[in-house]
Amino acid sequence: MSSGAATSRRGYVAGVGALSAITAIWGSTFAVTKDMLTRLPIADLYAVRFAIAAAVLIAIRPRALRRLPARVWRSGITLGLIYGTALVLQTAGLRELPSSVSGFVTASCVIITPLIALVWIRLAPGRRTWLAVGLAAAGMSVFTLVSGSEGGVVSAVAIVATLVSAVLYALHVVATGRWTSPSHAYPLAVIQILTLLTLMWAWALPGGVQIPATAGDWAGVAYLATLAGALAFLTQAWAQAHVPPTPAAVVYSAEPLWATACAVIVYGEPLAWPVYLGGGCILAAMLLVSRPEPVKEETWAVAPEPLAG
Repeated sequence: MSSGAATSRRGYVAGVGALSAITAIWGSTFAVTKDMLTRLPIADLYAVRFAIAAAVLIAIRPRALRRLPARVWRSGITLGLIYGTALVLQTAGLRELPSSVSGFVTASCVIITPLIALVWIRLAPGRRTWLAVGLAAAGMSVFTLVSGSEGGVVSAVAIVATLVSAVLYALHVVATGRWTSPSHAYPLAVIQILTLLTLMWAWALPGGVQIPATAGDWAGVAYLATLAGALAFLTQAWAQAHVPPTPAAVVYSAEPLWATACAVIVYGEPLAWPVYLGGGCILAAMLLVSRPEPVKEETWAVAPEPLAG
């Protein structure tokens, strides 16, 4: 094995570990966000969250955005617009759908991601990765549908909005891996968050922006902004320079598993058989993608390609 191949494989394993860590952080935010939304409008929460996240990253590296190539700005703004649009559509759909149905439709991202990667960048996952995709999809289905208990009329418009958000999330995963590089991970994260900040303030401003009223709520927003915001976007940009889109999507599918684990630990929620079955499928999928496919390096390691022009 050449030194370059060994380095790439080490980067892959480190990238999967980093993505697993931020997925665990995102999973832990479910309880925090759900609690805070009882007191803050969702647009206002996002607006304050991304304002703090942007301030933190800029304070750490105030010169991060200086003398950047124009393509990095275009890549970061485009990624922010894709993610922000997906977030708005998913939130709009969630207002009309049972959370179990919304979760199931959003989970289709793990299946859509390899299809986009195949069409756009001609990256075909190997058999082991396809097996991981199937296991992750099955696990997510169990989590969101079999364990869901909510009923009610399902809105076709809300379903479509949520499905479009899933496509956009998948596109964001593929584009992040295609356009990022380790050397530009930091500014790319900052530009994405600044774009999200602009979108969310535009969403929140018409009704006036409500800020947290208590120290506890400020602590919650700080957690969402720093660990689940600034650190997560920075880690994602770096890790996806080393991990192809489909394995990354499989790792992201563990988010509800981490959310359930936090609910069990913090709130003592009971574990039912869907949790064990779905969680087992997702863990098996993550183990399958924990190392790159045993094929030629160029078939799984795709060179970053920022927006052209």
